[in-house]
Amino acid sequence: MLMLLGLCVSTMFLSLFSWGLVQLCFGLLVLLFSLFFFTGYSQWLVLTSWLGLDLLSLMMILLTLWISMLMLLASNGAKSKNLWQLFLFLNLTLMGSLIITFSVTGLLLFYISFEVALIPTFLLIMGWGYQPERVQAGVYLLFYTLFASLPLLLCILFTNELLGGQTFFALSLIFSENIFSGIMGFLFMLGFSLAFLVKLPLYMLHLWLPKAHVEAPIAGSMILAGILLKLGGYGLLRSYSLFKLSSTGMLILFMSVGLFGGVLVGLICLRQVDMKSLIAYSSVAHMGMVLGGVISFCNWGFSGVLALMVAHGLCSSGLFCLANMVYERCHTRSLYMMGGMLTLFPCLAIWWFLLAAANMAAPPSMNLVGEISIINSLLPWSLFSGLIIFACSFLAAAYSLYLYVGTQHGHVLLSFKLLADCSGREYLLLFLHWLPLNFFIFKIDLLFNFF
Repeated sequence: MLMLLGLCVSTMFLSLFSWGLVQLCFGLLVLLFSLFFFTGYSQWLVLTSWLGLDLLSLMMILLTLWISMLMLLASNGAKSKNLWQLFLFLNLTLMGSLIITFSVTGLLLFYISFEVALIPTFLLIMGWGYQPERVQAGVYLLFYTLFASLPLLLCILFTNELLGGQTFFALSLIFSENIFSGIMGFLFMLGFSLAFLVKLPLYMLHLWLPKAHVEAPIAGSMILAGILLKLGGYGLLRSYSLFKLSSTGMLILFMSVGLFGGVLVGLICLRQVDMKSLIAYSSVAHMGMVLGGVISFCNWGFSGVLALMVAHGLCSSGLFCLANMVYERCHTRSLYMMGGMLTLFPCLAIWWFLLAAANMAAPPSMNLVGEISIINSLLPWSLFSGLIIFACSFLAAAYSLYLYVGTQHGHVLLSFKLLADCSGREYLLLFLHWLPLNFFIFKIDLLFNFF
């Protein structure tokens, strides 16, 4: 593992010299981490006193490397512009901070790397965003995250003062030894998980996400949808034992906000006319089910959360790539203006269909496995939750079809009839999103060994 971290650092130095060498190193890193994963290793691999891996960490690191590699492939246009070395260095810094976040066991170092990931994301939006509104989007991202992170820091320092330790294993001691109870337990749980709920994001804490997605460049959108939202789910899975400090009524309130918020966001998606905004809001709807799976406190729910996070990272990243391909040619994201793409780009239409089908959890995508597992974990809580989940699934199908029909059918504007076709690089980019999303289902049993 230390050798792999060293390879990550050396990749950052290569960014000053060659774009191609960096992509080659990414491929090597994915191969090496895949060897760890497909051996089926299911125990904690403690590397140092502050560094360790289990299959949850390994899966998140693999997803980070895969999306980062595809992010460079999608940002090929930035290679011909000024400051491409800075652009590449920011992306690699973001990737390195995410790998450290997913592999550390100490809470304080986890908090530092968790917050460091905010800096390159903010600079990517501000420096390479498309519209003047990127300033407002960057400020939203910055203040939402910093406001929610202060209680997390205070809880980490209090954990160290109380138990003399700052590891994820210390969190289970807080619950098992009944150190907190009642209102104090709820406040500690809320302070510790608020940063993760904002990063997830939970409905009512999500306003930063659509603005950040719409104004970010393609690299920023891919890393936001594919990895940064998973930081919230990862943190909740690591600290799930703290939720048991709350009363059952509080847990049902959290679950209701997540699931019912998914229904409301699904209705919001049906009113969107901006492609990127629609895809961004659909992420909020999916993450509501992730919160429900974490609060279920069962293996079905935890494994379903992991499967859904990985599937959503690949699917939403691929949809943002498709939206960017259309935007680079038409210079608009309006669904009212870009109808009839099926006539202009017939080969691209199949990729719109495949990724839209995966977004609505159609077989054989991993989304289906994740949603079925979460449904199995939530129905014992309340049969009424089945009605809300049915509404979420129905609306997911509705806005996915709305996205597909809005882009592929309709009248073609005269100015769009001379647009250039997609290149082989872009088709390869879409294929590398779709392949693990659908074929990993044959090894889905590995994801159910985490808990």
